[in-house]
Amino acid sequence: MYIFRWPVIVFILALFSLLSTTSQHYPTCSEAFTKLKEDRYFEHCMKLPTLGAEFAWNIQEDRARQVNRIDVFFGTRLHAEIGWLAWGVNPANEPRMVGTRAIIGIRMPNGTRAIDTYNVTATTKLGCGLQPSKIDFFENMKIDYSDTNHYFTISATLYLPQSEYNISSLNHVWQVGYQSNGMEPLMHPTSLQHVDSAETINLRTVVSEGVGQHRHHLRMVHGVLNIVGWGIFLPVGVMTARYLRVHPKETKWWFCLHVSCQIVGYILGTFGWIVGLWLGHASKYYIFHKHRTLSIFIFTFSTLQMLALRLKPKRKDEYRKFWNLYHHCLGYALLAAISVDIFLGIGILKPLDHAWKWSYVGILGILGVIFLLFEIYSWCKFLNKKEKENPKPEPNK
Repeated sequence: MYIFRWPVIVFILALFSLLSTTSQHYPTCSEAFTKLKEDRYFEHCMKLPTLGAEFAWNIQEDRARQVNRIDVFFGTRLHAEIGWLAWGVNPANEPRMVGTRAIIGIRMPNGTRAIDTYNVTATTKLGCGLQPSKIDFFENMKIDYSDTNHYFTISATLYLPQSEYNISSLNHVWQVGYQSNGMEPLMHPTSLQHVDSAETINLRTVVSEGVGQHRHHLRMVHGVLNIVGWGIFLPVGVMTARYLRVHPKETKWWFCLHVSCQIVGYILGTFGWIVGLWLGHASKYYIFHKHRTLSIFIFTFSTLQMLALRLKPKRKDEYRKFWNLYHHCLGYALLAAISVDIFLGIGILKPLDHAWKWSYVGILGILGVIFLLFEIYSWCKFLNKKEKENPKPEPNK
């Protein structure tokens, strides 16, 4: 029963090591954006973690007025004919949309461009229209769009009160949308890229600590635990019980292996499921709840499967055949549900590359080949045994 103890411990420790790097330096800006910011004499520049956004700035402290002057330049590639681009700061204790003081540049359907300041309130999150409002510390606002490289950029000068905004721990938020009604930006998409567009940045050291980055690590833990626990160990446990019980009366080694795989898979998958539930609750966006019903089904019935191992009838009990039917059918249904659930999860995460998707396809392929080989071997052995037990009668001479 302890065959997987140390590998599992090492595996879990490796997963949690992902969470120790929530603060980091982001990569330098792209060549195209670097050229744009150099033409405007910006000193600092960094790629932001979502939406292909890039951010440049200069800092100048004004001790007499107790303000920090920050010249900001923000942009991303936008190929759509209309759309809007937003960047702002939030004086709250955490980077979030509600409470943000922002500048929003809007590209109109007729090609004209406009920029203004906006206060993002709780009513905005509820779907009420966002209209321009005066914010005193924004000045020199500009908007531009390059037909050459499709960069949509906005810039401004901020005079941030030092009593409200700490530039060594500044909460800033950015966003991209694709629809507008005059000067009213309409709702942006709710993909993970858009949900994670907020972080706390140290403008002096170019170090950031993002809510999105922390969630990204948790999603990695959630995905890996579910794939390894529910997607690998549980199917291996099923195949062990189906194909390796060669001499069930003489030895129970196959049963120990089966139970070990089931327990390890259940623990890892359940822990990953709990992390996923926390992410869904913390985000409060529907995208995290799309496959909640299926995940609850998997957790509930995998729990019943684990209890069934303990509560199964004895071999000679008259109800044993019904228990076998229930246990086997539910097990195969779980395997199908697990595969669908994992693909749904990968679809929600929408990683920039397809490594997650194709890695899991490869895992399913390997498991499928093993299953097919064992199935062919089992049928050949069964037919050979049947032929020996029921030999064909010799023809009369």
